Amino acid sequence: MCVSLPVPEALAMTIAPFTLHTRVSDALAEKPALRTLLPAFHPAFERLNHPVLGRVLPKLVTIESAARVAGVDAESLLAVFNLQGPPAAAGVPAALPAAARRDDPEPPWARGAPVERLDVSPLIQQGQEPFGAVMTALRGLKPGAVLALSAPFEPAPLVDLLGRRGWLAWVRWEGEVCVTSFWRAPEGHGGAVDPGAPDADTARLGQARLRAGVLDVRGLPPPEPLRLILWALDQGTPLTVLHHREPALLFPQLEARGLVWTMTKHEDHIQLQIHAP
Repeated sequence: MCVSLPVPEALAMTIAPFTLHTRVSDALAEKPALRTLLPAFHPAFERLNHPVLGRVLPKLVTIESAARVAGVDAESLLAVFNLQGPPAAAGVPAALPAAARRDDPEPPWARGAPVERLDVSPLIQQGQEPFGAVMTALRGLKPGAVLALSAPFEPAPLVDLLGRRGWLAWVRWEGEVCVTSFWRAPEGHGGAVDPGAPDADTARLGQARLRAGVLDVRGLPPPEPLRLILWALDQGTPLTVLHHREPALLFPQLEARGLVWTMTKHEDHIQLQIHAP
C-alpha cells in the first residue's frame, strides 16, 4: 500500500510540463538534474544512477508506474518531476518519510499451486530486455501453475499488461528482490499471452502512429512495438519502422511471414525497411 507524502511548498508552486503518463526516460532527457533530485526524494531512485539499471528502467516505466515501483505517492512524485530550478534550490528534505513497499497478502490461488521460478535479474544487469524470457516462461507454464518472477524492482508495466489479458498478480518483497507471482485460471490458459496478438487498443494506437507506410514505435514499452509492427504488416507492405532499439523478437516473426528487411542505424534510433522478397 502506498503512503501519501506531504508535498513541500517548493513542490506545489511549479508549472507542470510532465504528467503521470510521461515516460521516465523522456523526463530524464528533458531534465537531467532529476538523476540527482529523485534519489534525494526517495532512496529507491538511486537505481537511476546504476550503470545498467539506469538505462533500462526509465525506458520501461511512466512516472505513475515508477511511483508504484518505488512505493511512493504518485502525485508527490509527479510534483518532484515538475520542480523548477536546479536540485540545490529545490528545497526537498534529504530524508522524506519512505512509503512502505507494496506487499500484497497471499491470494487463494497461490496457496498450494505448483510454482515455477524465473529470475530476470541477471538479464537486467547485462542490459538485456527480459520480456522475451518472461513470455517464453508463461507460454510453457502448466495450467494452474504459478510463475514466480524475481526482479530488482516491481515490474509494474508487465503486471498491467498481463492483467488486461486475464493474469492475476501477487507482489511481495524479499529483501531487495521483488517477487511477482502470475497465475491464470486453467480454462483461460494459453494463447492470451502472445505478445503479437492484436486487439482493439493496438489497432487504435497503430492508426495513430502509422502514416504513409511509416510506423513510429519509438519510446513505447514492450511489447507494444512488436504488436504494432505485426498489426501494421497485416495492413500491407512495404513498411518503414522507426524504433528506439533493435527489435530482436521481431526478426523471427518476419522470417515466418517470408518477409525481408534492411536496417539502418541512426544516432538515436534505427530504421527498418520491411518488404516482400
